[in-house]
Amino acid sequence: MRFQNTSERRVRSFLTGAAAALTVLAGITACSSGAADEKRGEPVAAQGETASTAHPAEGPLDVVLKEKADEGKGFSLRDATRLNRYVSPAHAEKFKVCFEKEKPNLSAVVLFTVRSSETCPSKVGAERKADTTPDVVGMDLRKATDRLVLTGYTPQRIHVDATGGTVTKERSWSYKVCRQSPAVGTPFSADLEPRLVIAASCHKD
Repeated sequence: MRFQNTSERRVRSFLTGAAAALTVLAGITACSSGAADEKRGEPVAAQGETASTAHPAEGPLDVVLKEKADEGKGFSLRDATRLNRYVSPAHAEKFKVCFEKEKPNLSAVVLFTVRSSETCPSKVGAERKADTTPDVVGMDLRKATDRLVLTGYTPQRIHVDATGGTVTKERSWSYKVCRQSPAVGTPFSADLEPRLVIAASCHKD
């Protein structure tokens, strides 16, 4: 289990940064090169945690993170539901805390969250209907990856292929998504690894 250091500077960086910029472009490839060596990430979610060791807590995630920073505590973010969705620290203002679990030996805390628009579950790991994969074709890469991350996909599991050869990371953010998988409407699953094919402009077949 990884715990982030919550210095005030670190938290401020999380709260103002773009979620997709964390890891998505680390594995960008040309379409013909394949993806055998792409880095795989682990979802950040509630698996392995039990309700009996977590107590109810309330508050907007961005506010709670700042409070933990003031207390000198590290943190780890988890989905409060069984969906095992990624919780984006860069979009902390879009989440709320439902439960927390102290890790006194590590001077850290596990925060179990859901999106701000959702109702907290009655216990950690409760069942929750999965959202469907959004339509990101036609969006620029930054907006598309943000949509996927907020759906619950882990940044390390979002793979990007660029048509027309190698593209610099800086330039690729303005590229458009021409194809996506899984298909629009596919129920979210933490086991899925979305793939986006991007280009400077998309041409219809």
